[in-house]
Amino acid sequence: MSASLRIALWNANGLSSHRLEFQTFLDMHQIDIALVSETHFTSRTVFRLPRYTVDHTIPPDDTAHGGAAVILRNILRHHELLSVQTNALQATAVRFEALPWPLTVSAFYCPPRHYPSAVG
Repeated sequence: MSASLRIALWNANGLSSHRLEFQTFLDMHQIDIALVSETHFTSRTVFRLPRYTVDHTIPPDDTAHGGAAVILRNILRHHELLSVQTNALQATAVRFEALPWPLTVSAFYCPPRHYPSAVG
């Protein structure tokens, strides 16, 4: 029997203001990894969830818009690989131990005014 991962994609439009709804969703659906866009986090944001680790990237101007986060259950050993913090893209990538190989996941936010192929 193989283990499975439950991964969710969530456009938060401000994660701190939707904390309870988000926590309920994670618990109800037993989510292992959440890839979140539009966190609206800044360098002053403290966002914690029981049983989860939050890796995130904020916009370069440090204002409450955009942003991305990868939120993983604490039982998943992982490390952050990449953080991109530009006006055109905010992204966070993490690698974690999965069998038979490690797995890399990424959350990103690309503002509508930026065309994705122009990033990078």
